[in-house]
Amino acid sequence: MFEILEYPPKKELLYIGLCYCQLSRIYNLDEIPISEIKNCLGKYLIDFDSYPWRDYLLELEFFYMREGENTFVKGAGLVVYTPSEEATVSIDPRYGFLKNSFCQKVYRYWYISQKWDRFRKPNDGWEVIENAVRLFNEGLYEEASLYLDDYLPYIKSSRELITYRVIKKLSTLAFLLDREKREEALEEIKSLKEFLKEFNKELSDLPFDFGKLSKELKKLGKSLKGGKKVYLPPIRLERKRKRSFWRRFLNFFRDLPIFR
Repeated sequence: MFEILEYPPKKELLYIGLCYCQLSRIYNLDEIPISEIKNCLGKYLIDFDSYPWRDYLLELEFFYMREGENTFVKGAGLVVYTPSEEATVSIDPRYGFLKNSFCQKVYRYWYISQKWDRFRKPNDGWEVIENAVRLFNEGLYEEASLYLDDYLPYIKSSRELITYRVIKKLSTLAFLLDREKREEALEEIKSLKEFLKEFNKELSDLPFDFGKLSKELKKLGKSLKGGKKVYLPPIRLERKRKRSFWRRFLNFFRDLPIFR
C-alpha cells in the first residue's frame, strides 16, 4: 500500500487486480479469461505484452492461472508461463474467502492513489503522523497502524511520540470496531482513556481536536455494551477560536507596564 502511494510507477500493480475484480463482479465469475483481462488493461491504455503481469500476480500472492481442465500455474511457475487465449486468472481457492476483502482494498487503494497525487515518503516524524491521519480518515485503520510502525524511527521528539501513541491507539480501536471485536475494543477504550488522563496537558497542546475524546469514548463504550454498531469519527485539526476585538483590545492594555 505505502509503496503504491509513495512511488507512483508502483500504481501499475493495481491495474491487474482492478481488472480482475471488475470483471469478476460484472460476470459473477471467479475465473476470468486472460483475453478479458487484456481488453480491460487496454481500456487503461496498458499494453499487455509489455505489462509485467507475471511479477504483479506473484506480488499479489494468492492468484493463479488455469490452462485447460487440470493444469494450474501459480507461484514461481508464472515466471516462465506463456498463456494461451483460453487461459483464465483466478484467486487460489484456498484464499477464496478473501476475495471480497481483497477487491474492496483494491478499489480503495485505487481511489486513494488517484486522490493523493502528492503522497510521498515522509521527511520527518510530523509528516509520518499527518500521513497516518490521512489513512485513518479514509477508513484505512489497519494501514494507518502499520504505517506508524513502519516509520517509527522517524518519530523523534516527545510531542511526536505522544501524538504517535494516541493515533496508534485510535487506529487499533477503530480497526477492532470495524471488525466488531467488542470485548477487545472495550479493553482498548479503557487503555485509551487512561492514556488520555495521564497525558491530558500534553495532548491539549497538539493541533488535533482531542479535547472531547474522553467523553466520546465513554459514550462509545456504553453504545458498544448495548450491542450497537459504532464507529470512531475522523481525526480533525483543531480550529482555534479567534478572540473578539474587545478581548484583544483589553489584553493589549493589560500587557502594558503601567497595568502590571
